[in-house]
Amino acid sequence: MTDDAPTPDASRTAWSVMCDLVLDNRRRQHVSDVVGLPFGRLRALRRVASAPMTMGDLAAATGVDAPNCTPVVDDLESRGLVERRPHPTDRRSKLVAATPEGVRVAARANRIMEQPPAALDALSPDDLELLAGILAKVDAAVVRGDTGMEAGAGAPSPG
Repeated sequence: MTDDAPTPDASRTAWSVMCDLVLDNRRRQHVSDVVGLPFGRLRALRRVASAPMTMGDLAAATGVDAPNCTPVVDDLESRGLVERRPHPTDRRSKLVAATPEGVRVAARANRIMEQPPAALDALSPDDLELLAGILAKVDAAVVRGDTGMEAGAGAPSPG
């Protein structure tokens, strides 16, 4: 391994920190408390607020089994946040769509979720630019399906 190549432990540590930041349960609990919905329900509402979808598509988008999606949609529907509509091209299925109130609740949750942690705001502009560049490289590699990045490619080149 060259001096420029990250160690597996460094990769695991970086991944662990990113997961802790993104999956922060306190943040999830806060947004749930503010909007008055359990986070799983909120996750489904945010998906259908962006575009109506079938129950199967919603289940896939939220990572739950299709049968488990029914009580989620039933609950959101009983709260007046979503409605089931006929599918325009498939008479056998229905679309789940957010109501105007559901769109409003989802937008409020999105505003909260999009706020970066204070510690991130405290970084210098140079550090933020470096971090954004590194994350963009990792994201692009994942989107391309790369299994890894070449040695020394962990940081963007200056200028």
